Amino acid sequence: MSILLAILVFGLLIFIHELGHFAVAKASGIVVNSFSIGFGPALIKKQIGETLYAIRIIPFGGAVEMKGEISEDDTEPTEEELEGSFLSAKPINRLLVCIAGAFMNFLLGIVIIFFIMLPAETTIAPEITFLEPDFEYGEYFQVGDVIKKVDDFHVFTYNDLSSGLGLNKDGTYDFTIIRDGEKIKYDDLALEKKIFGDETTPRYGFSFGVKELSFTDKIKETFNNSASFVQSVYVSLKYMVTGNVQTSDMMGAVGITNEISERAESSMADMWYFVAFLSINLAVVNMLPFFALDGGKCVLILWEMITKKPIKPKYEAYLNLIGMVLLLGLFVFVTFNDVLRLIRG
Repeated sequence: MSILLAILVFGLLIFIHELGHFAVAKASGIVVNSFSIGFGPALIKKQIGETLYAIRIIPFGGAVEMKGEISEDDTEPTEEELEGSFLSAKPINRLLVCIAGAFMNFLLGIVIIFFIMLPAETTIAPEITFLEPDFEYGEYFQVGDVIKKVDDFHVFTYNDLSSGLGLNKDGTYDFTIIRDGEKIKYDDLALEKKIFGDETTPRYGFSFGVKELSFTDKIKETFNNSASFVQSVYVSLKYMVTGNVQTSDMMGAVGITNEISERAESSMADMWYFVAFLSINLAVVNMLPFFALDGGKCVLILWEMITKKPIKPKYEAYLNLIGMVLLLGLFVFVTFNDVLRLIRG
């Protein structure tokens, strides 16, 4: 049952993304030939007007096919071929069509987080509420301080503080804090975990209490969590590019399905929180300036808007093909790792 739920979640993320492209294309007067969820042979399909709607057998993906979106040669299209086509639309409209999918995923993530926050009555306070008496750096921190940054890692939520401290490699930290509305920066504090009192778990020496949430606080926490998700995506991409990510840390569709399934069995709120992260993750990654992604299309359209000259269709097709081959290679690689991880338990 939980596996089925995970597949439905994938379908939701894809549907929302493609719905964004579809709605803005329709509003821009672009003819949409097909609106598909999934890949492969169609399980269900229905032609309504000019558009074929289909749910396909492989649930990991989807597509909105617009008239004239792809041209494989440089032959001049006829007036009939141009009418209602993607290529004949104004550049700003094409740009909005490309952005709309990521925007809808980002919006979905925000909405899910908000509904998770609605029943919450308390959260971890952003201010330091207690300092251990023998905390070595007590002269730098005070009760009421709000830690806003650890090294280059912004602190939007309490989890970000843990992540920022954990990402540090040498034990020497740079802190940015807010005290009584004033920003204060400390560099090169050699913080380390210690055992305080009769405790058995080492800590850094400062503690955070709990505060009650007003409706306004819940809205603020929603956007703080969203910002935290965006930051985690960029940090992960940075670590991937610099080679600081192990292959075991990478997760593809199979691994994500398993993660959703496991979270659904333990806590629905936890599962939906992960889904919100996935949706915002998808939005950010999709807008990267990488060909075969919407971000790559946006780069080409912006180039056209600046130079007043569109990229030749055959060159765009080559760039998209290269991007697609690279993406498929990455997909196969992470899926293979997912399967190995599941086999090894």
